[in-house]
Amino acid sequence: MSSDPGSLPEKRAGKDDEKKIPHKARDVNVALRRAYESAVDESIPQSMLDLLNKLN
Repeated sequence: MSSDPGSLPEKRAGKDDEKKIPHKARDVNVALRRAYESAVDESIPQSMLDLLNKLN
């Protein structure tokens, strides 16, 4: 952050900044979040677990 007397303070992301995001950007944000969550919730196939166990 700059310490110049005439400079504006840096903005930080937070709840208030989310309100300023354009509608399309919010839609993309929601879609990406849903895709991420569905990928995280997927189970690991047994074949992959078998391969990982061979490394041990």
